[in-house]
Amino acid sequence: MKQKVFLLSFFLLHFFFGSFAQTILAPDLQCVENDQVNGDITLYWTNPPVNPCGAFVQYTIYASQTGAAGPYNQFAVTNQAATSFLLTGLLAINPTWYFYMEASYNCAGSTVLQSDTVNNLNPVTPVIVNVDVNANGNAVFTWQPSASPQTQCYIVYYYLPNGLAVPLATVCGDSISYEDTYGNPDSGSLVYTIAAVDSCNKISAYNTSPQRTIYATASSQACQSQIDLAWTRYYNWPQSVLRYEIWVSRNDSAFSLVASVDTNSLIYNYSGFNDGDSLCVYIRAVSAADSTITSSSNRMCMRASIVQPPKFNYITNATVELNNHIIVTWLIDTVAELTFYKIQRSTNNITYTSIAQRPAPSPLFQFETYDDSLGIITTDNPYYYQTVAVDSCQTNFTSPYVKTVCLKGELFDYYLANLTWNDFELQGATVTKYNLYRNISGTYQFLRTFAPGVNSYSDSLQQFLSASGIFCYRIEAVYDLNLPLANYSQTLSSWSNEQCIIHRPIIYIPTAFAPNGVNNVFKPTIIYGDPQGYTMTIFNRWGGKVFETTDPAAGWDGTDHGKEAQLGGYAYLIQFYANDGVKVERKGMVLLVK
Repeated sequence: MKQKVFLLSFFLLHFFFGSFAQTILAPDLQCVENDQVNGDITLYWTNPPVNPCGAFVQYTIYASQTGAAGPYNQFAVTNQAATSFLLTGLLAINPTWYFYMEASYNCAGSTVLQSDTVNNLNPVTPVIVNVDVNANGNAVFTWQPSASPQTQCYIVYYYLPNGLAVPLATVCGDSISYEDTYGNPDSGSLVYTIAAVDSCNKISAYNTSPQRTIYATASSQACQSQIDLAWTRYYNWPQSVLRYEIWVSRNDSAFSLVASVDTNSLIYNYSGFNDGDSLCVYIRAVSAADSTITSSSNRMCMRASIVQPPKFNYITNATVELNNHIIVTWLIDTVAELTFYKIQRSTNNITYTSIAQRPAPSPLFQFETYDDSLGIITTDNPYYYQTVAVDSCQTNFTSPYVKTVCLKGELFDYYLANLTWNDFELQGATVTKYNLYRNISGTYQFLRTFAPGVNSYSDSLQQFLSASGIFCYRIEAVYDLNLPLANYSQTLSSWSNEQCIIHRPIIYIPTAFAPNGVNNVFKPTIIYGDPQGYTMTIFNRWGGKVFETTDPAAGWDGTDHGKEAQLGGYAYLIQFYANDGVKVERKGMVLLVK
């Protein structure tokens, strides 16, 4: 068994070395160095492993002054340990040369490999792919490998506005990108360019088409419920930019594309969010030459803010108080962000005047009231009201109007008061009835109910002959208010003004009286009167005063200074002031009989 293992191992080793010996590796050309003073070129290389298949013959240098395709001249290097070779005077012949190398061994049938073809020029300037801002907030600069095979490293530069470049970092090996942890893409656009460095430390020219990060800004417009985005243009892509994309993350969700704009647009107004949303936004440019190549801007994260408008602003009532004030009540959406209210009044529902302004409390009250007493005469006409809620953006949110009930009355005839009133008007309100109340003794008493659409009534006063003559009335509009948007339903009342009708006194004066008969006292009967400043004076035929009193209840008993007066006619003068302040005066003759 051990013998079989030995024979198999020997066979595999023989096969391996035999196969390896048939391929002759080339030296690895590392550097081509120019001596501009002497016109010489020196090649440097790394030798391949010693080939055991046969004796070393030489390293062959192939040189071409016409291009990589040749034709080539040959130079022999017979020192197997050599790692460099001076080519004298080549620069005097031509400034540009191309080289490759082979290793020669005395190995019949072997395959001879060639090194990379290099030249004596500086490395080829790399082509820039893009510059991007990653999720960490750092700029990542990417380029294509230099076309020069002897390239060993790359120099990344900041490109300055004056066209100069400041070295930022050196990247060696196979890496073709660099993450800049020093620059701040949140403060402005960062501009990068690149150069290649070969093993002889020859440096290519830096790329004169630098590329820069997209610098984006976001401005929250709470009044417009939007965020204004703006960004800098992306420069120096082949065929320029295909489009710009707006990517948004809401409340820590994955970023999603919300809009695309053409290259003429460097602004976008984003509004697809709610108040208080956590937002992160960035702009992405897409290359017109290759849509897989993109560049993202800095990320802008913020808490969205919207000035919340009221979903509703409703007047719920306007009622007239007995003191000639009007109380206006309104219902407001308490989630709104308001700064103040304006209360507006009109007499025609066309031209409204602001009569008051007051700050909105924080937090808002669901109901607000206003007591209006400035320059109103509630008996003259109905009043219209509307309220205006104003937010910090100076946006006005005007309520529907309300119209008060104005009650009017007049004395149509003796003992008959005619009353008229207008309909109560309010959006969302359905009037179910009008209740009429009357006050003749200091307290209002319910009189009767009217259906909507009935707007007049005549009230008989003949049954109240002993009253003072002042008859006051009020109308109550009873309505069902339904405001679905505010989730509010209620049955409410709106009162009219107080309308008082003063019945002028009705005076009955006897034409004769008999002191010893049925009418033994002469005095007037006053209906609907509460005489003020009352006087009654009796004169004889010669103008002499025979009686005088200031008591409306007192009468003349037919005596003159304690003695029975003579029969005949006597003049009287009755004076007083009625309830409405009007002076009442009656003159005449009364006949004294037996």
